[in-house]
Amino acid sequence: MPLVKIEIRTGKPVAYRQLLIESLREAFVDTLQTPEAALWIRLCERKEENFPMPPGRSGDAVLIEVSLMPGRSAEKKEALYRAIVEQLARNAGVHPEDVCIVLYEPPVENWAEHGEAFASSP
Repeated sequence: MPLVKIEIRTGKPVAYRQLLIESLREAFVDTLQTPEAALWIRLCERKEENFPMPPGRSGDAVLIEVSLMPGRSAEKKEALYRAIVEQLARNAGVHPEDVCIVLYEPPVENWAEHGEAFASSP
């Protein structure tokens, strides 16, 4: 059940924003075989004054935060990172140097859906 947050600066057209979302969807489905029903993706827009870019990034930079249940190998995670960057470049024209991805792996006992925990604490 990946939770994905995409952050960009405001002002991009709806079609572009949808391409970002679809790019992430494709990367997760293809790389991690994530069922679409289990994938939560949200896009958040930030005003320029609230989203300063680090040196070397353009105003088109994309910050992606992923919360994912633990258990995947480093190789699988690296494949996901590559797939995300490739899909964003192919579908939306995002330059690889403008993509930053952070992956969080909260313990399984910290996940719940429909009011039910995925795993009980020992």
